[in-house]
Amino acid sequence: MRVPPLGRDAWLALGMNALSCLGSGLTMPFLLVYLHAVRDLPLGTAGAVLAVSGVAGLVVVPLTGPLVDRVGARPAFVGGLLVGGAGIALFTVATSLGWALLAAVVYGFSGGLTWNSFASLLAQLVPPSSRGAVFALRYTSANAAFGAGALIAGFVTVGSTAGPYVAILLVDAVSYVALAAAMLLVPAPVVTSADTGGGYRVVLRDRALLRVLVINTLLTVFALAQPSAIFTAWVTGPGGESSRVAGIAFAVNIAVLLACQLPVLAWARDRSRLRVAAASAVVFAGAWVLLGLGAGNAALIVTALGVFAVGETLLAPTLPALVNDLAPDELRGRYNAALALSQQSGPVLAPLLGGLALGHDLGVPYILLLAAVCLATAALALRIRTQTETPTLAGK
Repeated sequence: MRVPPLGRDAWLALGMNALSCLGSGLTMPFLLVYLHAVRDLPLGTAGAVLAVSGVAGLVVVPLTGPLVDRVGARPAFVGGLLVGGAGIALFTVATSLGWALLAAVVYGFSGGLTWNSFASLLAQLVPPSSRGAVFALRYTSANAAFGAGALIAGFVTVGSTAGPYVAILLVDAVSYVALAAAMLLVPAPVVTSADTGGGYRVVLRDRALLRVLVINTLLTVFALAQPSAIFTAWVTGPGGESSRVAGIAFAVNIAVLLACQLPVLAWARDRSRLRVAAASAVVFAGAWVLLGLGAGNAALIVTALGVFAVGETLLAPTLPALVNDLAPDELRGRYNAALALSQQSGPVLAPLLGGLALGHDLGVPYILLLAAVCLATAALALRIRTQTETPTLAGK
């Protein structure tokens, strides 16, 4: 399968970002354990600290849009990386609640800035016809690298001794600084339009963008964010299987992502972005049905998450690319900030909805509800396609 011709600069950016995600995979899955077992914070308090990090990211996202539009995507991304490295490094000295909160806030701020600025940078590094490919490869490479980092850390962070945890935190902090330095090798994209004003008023008046954000929010909340929110709890609860089955399922998910992304990109290249997004929603619905029927059947549970990965490969080249197709250069940062806020709805709402359902023994009905919402979202995506994609964009 032919690798998309993205150009040296885009490949360098993707590769460096994957290395940074490897570092994040080393740390993020184990921060709760580190704060509780090593720094002696109560488990509930440690969880609240990490929640503060997420809230900080949400708060800063709207501010990152104007920043990216004024100073440029590459400088904003480099700045966000340096802030992220500082945030991770602060966790190494988080011997009290105050230090832990400071680290969480700094790290959360960096996440809001880097997501937006990197999306804007990628959109500027490739021609419009390659945006689907570059966003899909970002999604797949980042997920694979994060998973590999988590696997490595699982063999290192054992027990309640600070040393191993501090070591991997410092490795992650260094990875942020190294990526920031490497990004200086990527030429700053030439943007022909300056910030002409209007700001978020223009963004909120773009009905095509708002329709895309509705689709993105529905798929983020009722599909993409659900596996990390409820999958393991469902498998080990109503599913009647062990956590080992959940681990195997996640490994299969990553393997399918890696195996299918390039073939899916080739298939989707000349198709409407919203048609492909609708297809992904149908695949997500099928995965949820398999999972709902999979109680007590490990093979069906693992298959469900493999099918889910096919939906992820279909969705990855569509909505972020479409948002950047719609965005004028002078407002690209703000458009991507709006997309980032939509993306953050999943990590906030999915655990809340899933936790309520599982807590009331409604696991199977909830899974089937997810399938129904995904099917409805597919129908909605097809309905709005002609109102959202111009003839020029519809074939990309």
